[in-house]
Amino acid sequence: MVSRCVHGMAPPYLCDGLQRVAELNPRRLRSSTYNSLVVAATRLVTVGDRAFPVAGSRLWNSLPPDVTSATTLPVFCSRLKTY
Repeated sequence: MVSRCVHGMAPPYLCDGLQRVAELNPRRLRSSTYNSLVVAATRLVTVGDRAFPVAGSRLWNSLPPDVTSATTLPVFCSRLKTY
């Protein structure tokens, strides 16, 4: 679902909670080339860490760059299977 949000194929209410690191900082950083997502800080471990924007961003950032750089959903799924 995070892949669909990153590529604009998911509902807006899910996509609004995700933000790319490259959009946050106007400088060209190494992290901007990896399609990393910002992981929001939470106060409650039991509720906040399980929210879609937080859990999805952590999972997305844990994937290798060749998986997150896939441009289409079929390519993403095929690369994810090899991971």
